[in-house]
Amino acid sequence: MKKVILFGVDGLSMPLLQRYAGEGALPHIARMLKQGAATELLPFISAWGDINFVTFLSGQAVGTSWIGQGMPQDNARTGNLLEQMSKRDLRAALVHFPESINADKAHFSYAPYWGRSEAWPAEIFKPMGYTTHYAARTGDKQVKQQKLGWPPNSALAYHDKGAWQPLSKTAEGYQFTMTGNQGESLTATLTTQESKPLLQLAGRALALEPQSWSEWITFDAAGTACQVRFYIGAFDPANDDVEILQSQVTHRQRLLANSQAGDLLNTPAPFYSKWVVKASPQEAYLQATLQEAEEQSLWLVNSALELTQRQNYSLWATVHRLVDESHHNCLGQCDPASPFYDPAQAESYDDVMRQCYQVLDRSIGKLMQEMDDDTVLMLASDHGAVPNSYMCDIYRYLEKHQLVTLNEDGLPDMAQSQVYLKDERGGLEIFVNLAGREASGIVSEQDYDAVCARTLLALGNWQVDDNGVTRNAVSLALLKDDAVGIGFWGECAGDIVFAYNSGFVWGVSQGKEDICPVEVPGANHGPQKPTAETTLSNNYGALLMYGTGVRQGYYRNRKTLGPHTMTAPAATIAHLLGLPLDTLDGRVMHDMILSPNSGV
Repeated sequence: MKKVILFGVDGLSMPLLQRYAGEGALPHIARMLKQGAATELLPFISAWGDINFVTFLSGQAVGTSWIGQGMPQDNARTGNLLEQMSKRDLRAALVHFPESINADKAHFSYAPYWGRSEAWPAEIFKPMGYTTHYAARTGDKQVKQQKLGWPPNSALAYHDKGAWQPLSKTAEGYQFTMTGNQGESLTATLTTQESKPLLQLAGRALALEPQSWSEWITFDAAGTACQVRFYIGAFDPANDDVEILQSQVTHRQRLLANSQAGDLLNTPAPFYSKWVVKASPQEAYLQATLQEAEEQSLWLVNSALELTQRQNYSLWATVHRLVDESHHNCLGQCDPASPFYDPAQAESYDDVMRQCYQVLDRSIGKLMQEMDDDTVLMLASDHGAVPNSYMCDIYRYLEKHQLVTLNEDGLPDMAQSQVYLKDERGGLEIFVNLAGREASGIVSEQDYDAVCARTLLALGNWQVDDNGVTRNAVSLALLKDDAVGIGFWGECAGDIVFAYNSGFVWGVSQGKEDICPVEVPGANHGPQKPTAETTLSNNYGALLMYGTGVRQGYYRNRKTLGPHTMTAPAATIAHLLGLPLDTLDGRVMHDMILSPNSGV
């Protein structure tokens, strides 16, 4: 039986991957490039993972497959790849894949990626750090004057963890209390035994080794048995210098989207979705993050091997997120196109990204070694990244052109605004507040075209002086009827679709500017045009294929042949699994696979 393992990697950039592989830092991926086929993929607007991984797996353009973040389409109604599989009794396993695609009862879903601002129900305790230097850890932080990301009321583009809590000195030792999302609490005490740290938690004593994660400790919380572990960063009680990291604690039953899937992944180590410390050279305990991320990656690899090699799943898919985090935190300091580029510091940031790619490389090596000859491995991403230069507040700009009226929270007053954007739709689609269609619609049918025309004109004239050169903030803006060529149609799509220029990022400033330089270094992807590119990286997705039936040593150069689209991989998976293509929008990537008759 033919099987496909889709190891999705948020943000994986082909130029960076090729450079690190060429340096010898990625031996397994280098072998995949040499013995398999590779190409870049053109993302949809927005160049967000939620949109592009959903279209990647569904095989249908964004107008069909994507309602909005956390809002899956009905597989049977759209006839997507998962529906085609279920009709022929083929099963797919989605493990930590975006929840915006529905792995219904015919398939298996585990720990769907939680992309919402509210607390994740499967998380009991957030990953946290406890320190005797709480004031220093939290008091000298620069208060950001900008929020970057979409939606504007819950921007999360910095990948800051906010993970430090005080460690209190008591007669028993150093104490900290783990506080849960639903009011759970658990107090731990850190003492000394033979000059080494000893942790007392839930009636158990555990000796800890500095600069290393402990074994997993089982305890009861939220009505279930759960697991936690700890990392001693600093332990010098004589100088009151103690810091300890605590892993995320998840609820095993709440990770299961399909209750009948029960024991399919009965693993000794728990699944966790995020780590304590962000991937940056400025962090004291970067190695703790690299270890956590690698163990999560290998956990995913083991689940792929279990489900495809031993439990007869035809398709397994995930999204690993370490690489994307490293881009957000590091690319803005090591890409010469960034306004924050510093040659003296660039190598340290570049090296963190390289180490994150190496975590991925070791996981890919295990998959390549242990999968059978009937399995095709796809290493793929949804987009890349390029550095930020300017922040754009779309609502402030539309207010200047009398298209919206903002309330005290800086959001449209729908009783007075002619246009607005939906939080769940990615921040690059503008909707006319049309009477008879919108609950608070104020624009008449007769005025619809005029409002669209005024909006397009405003977007086309949004400009900034960039070191003496006038640059447009918006790279393209299309009416819905004109956006069909980029995959936008149907009742969910906005009346106007647009994308920002390279280096421009969505956000909100406390200074209430509609456009201004970003205040801190960073990189982004979602708001910028899918073709954004620098000499170091670009916004295209990446795809590598390896296995029996895959063309060896082939690279499709998008500059001469054009890129494949985000719907092409699902069509190719359907082709490999012997499924019909009539309800899929993508084309089979015939240039990347061998013809069964010709051998080429």
